[in-house]
Amino acid sequence: MNEPLELLDPAPTSVSTEESLGFLFDDLQSDQFAAIRHEARRAAGIAEAIQFARRNPHVYTDIIGADGEEMAVRGVLFDLSLRLNVAEQTLRTLAYTARTAAESLPWLWRRALDGFAPLVLVDAVVAGVARLRAPLDASPELRAEAEAAIAELDAAASEWVLSCSRAAFRARLKRLLERLDARRADVRHAAAMRDRRVGIEHIDDGMSWVTALVPTVQAVALGRRLNATAKATAKDSRERRTRDQIRADLFASWLMGVGTATAVKTKVFVTVPVSLLTGDGSADDIAGRLATRLAALPREDAELVGHGPIDPLTAAQIFTDAKAFHRVITDPVRGIVLHMDRRTYRPTKAQRDWLILRFGRCARDGCNRLALDADIDHDRPWAQGGTTDEVNLRPLCPPDHVHRHVTKFRFITRSDGTVQVETPTGHVSSAPPPF
Repeated sequence: MNEPLELLDPAPTSVSTEESLGFLFDDLQSDQFAAIRHEARRAAGIAEAIQFARRNPHVYTDIIGADGEEMAVRGVLFDLSLRLNVAEQTLRTLAYTARTAAESLPWLWRRALDGFAPLVLVDAVVAGVARLRAPLDASPELRAEAEAAIAELDAAASEWVLSCSRAAFRARLKRLLERLDARRADVRHAAAMRDRRVGIEHIDDGMSWVTALVPTVQAVALGRRLNATAKATAKDSRERRTRDQIRADLFASWLMGVGTATAVKTKVFVTVPVSLLTGDGSADDIAGRLATRLAALPREDAELVGHGPIDPLTAAQIFTDAKAFHRVITDPVRGIVLHMDRRTYRPTKAQRDWLILRFGRCARDGCNRLALDADIDHDRPWAQGGTTDEVNLRPLCPPDHVHRHVTKFRFITRSDGTVQVETPTGHVSSAPPPF
């Protein structure tokens, strides 16, 4: 029988089992209070840094006025993002939560600073504050009513957080907001409509989640159409997919416009080793010798540019479905791109495709945005004599491109084309280690 693994120092043998467990629980509870306090103070520190940048925009930009303040805010968020390895939008949200809670929810914010109110619950109540606030053109009476409602919300939430589970807290919060919100249901729906959006989250094994916040009427209609079509499809005796799989396939094909004039067009880059460019060079000649050589080569993962490896079956299906191919010649040893097929593309188009293949993502350290959506930036600016060639070009996402040209961040290109950033406050980014 295996001995239990000691994760912590063993408890003294002089105490009972119940007392040992109680000590462990006390430690866990203390750790939770400390973690909540740390989380709240961190959010408050981010909000304070933003306020400092607003008061001192010259740290990040030479632009003056309101535009300079906003650029300074973007600058301090970029600076913090590089230091903390946290997305800029996440930092902005944390700062907003801390600032709003400190101003409008003093009792609840005190609970957070003391370690009793997790920031995720504070954030939920802050969303309620936004819902209850009076519009800018409201009368003094309506403003007073809104302030009273927010004060009641603060008092209730600061008590619930001491004893309610997160699920119970959210349920109570929802009921209280329904009672305190004086707006008509149609007005609330119109406000909620402004938040409609689509989200895409890439997960493991070549799969992703697609979510959409849409009006309930549309969601019901979408569900009914998916269910009805899936039910009819499943009646085919040759059909082997489950209803869930059919609905997922229908959802994807409808969104991609399969079978319509506006269907998604997939660009496929075919990598061709230099050693295959002997013979007559025809497509049949190359394809025949490629098939012979593949059997003797170790298997390599196909890659969806900018996203990572995909399985061979998916890659083969993309290859089969593609209507046209673009040839890319590579070095057979190092696998680097040597030359783009100029017969297929105009030079600037080929350069962009080459940069997408080479980088996959924005060239700046730590940036995960796709090169496919990036701006093509000159390392040496065009106005200063920089040339438009592969050596002088790199993909920078639009936010980084703006920082490079209108803030005091220094973008330094390494020999491999990746971009290091030196912030006005002295931080220097580092490239992620290879994997």
